[in-house]
Amino acid sequence: MRVCLIAPNYFPAENGNAVTVRRIERHLRLLGCEVRVFQVDKMAGEELLAGVKEFAPDLLHAFHGYHGGRMAHAIAEELKLPYLITLTGTDVYQALDDHRSFDTHAALKGAVRLVAFHAYVKRRLGEHLPSMEERTVVIPQGVELPSLPALPVPAQNEECTFLLPAGLRPVKNVLFPLQPLAALHALYPGIKLLLVGPVIDAGYAAEVMDALEQYPFARYLGTVGHDAMGNLYRSADVVLNSSLIEGGMSNAVLEALSHAKPLLVTDIEGNRSIIKECHTGMLYRDVGEFYRKAEHLATDPALRERLGQNGRSLVRDKYPPEREAEAYLELYREIVGLVKATNA
Repeated sequence: MRVCLIAPNYFPAENGNAVTVRRIERHLRLLGCEVRVFQVDKMAGEELLAGVKEFAPDLLHAFHGYHGGRMAHAIAEELKLPYLITLTGTDVYQALDDHRSFDTHAALKGAVRLVAFHAYVKRRLGEHLPSMEERTVVIPQGVELPSLPALPVPAQNEECTFLLPAGLRPVKNVLFPLQPLAALHALYPGIKLLLVGPVIDAGYAAEVMDALEQYPFARYLGTVGHDAMGNLYRSADVVLNSSLIEGGMSNAVLEALSHAKPLLVTDIEGNRSIIKECHTGMLYRDVGEFYRKAEHLATDPALRERLGQNGRSLVRDKYPPEREAEAYLELYREIVGLVKATNA
């Protein structure tokens, strides 16, 4: 099986789409697939078309209905190839309604299959495009399970480090935790906040940098390579997600769970698909709820340990990357079979 992955980002990008593409690529290769990745943000359309034509794949697999999907749609029409699209978040929640809607609709309608990370994304797509729901399959994200050193449970009232891994763009809402954590820091001086992630929206990033000057307990660490993120997860006590939307499953949330870290996350569909209240983490809806639950986590190391271990067990049992890649390979075979049957 020869597969072209049409990726909005790939390398050296460190955002969620890039992490997803690299993980799927790696595990497809382990299953014997010939895979080539074409990075939309680094290649002109003519160059991409020529590269795909030279590789002569059996099908195209695009990520994001707009960023990867519109390119896959154009190439597929030119080369008469089937394609599928993995929906990654803002394509379903934003690009179906904003100025990108025409291209996004065309790309989705041309795909043989669509993939959602969770059933609720499939349902939401069906609200916009009812005919697309029956062509959509659910394949959960996978996550690597790292080996972890044995660490003692920290004593009461020691320092508590909150880690917020997120690209700097408005949808990630990274300014939200600053004020409630500042109030907690006044009571518990050992509280710290570390923000890590690439600058995606320069204007929003400037707002974040200005705000951080008012909160000395918080630091922005910049972009950290995915391979180095493990050390940050291990050093953190609580991992945050403050996103306004998530397209099914945040890589950062899954990775935090794989490192046995408790989570405090916004009560949105994408986070609810993974986090169960007081079992693998905590969900918040407003500033007051965030403050109360952050204080509980900061002052109860036994709670942090229990939530973290539950989370690691969850991703070990339900989200292995091998299962994710096997599901994609099975889907590829189905698509190629459909095309052969149609052309027979």
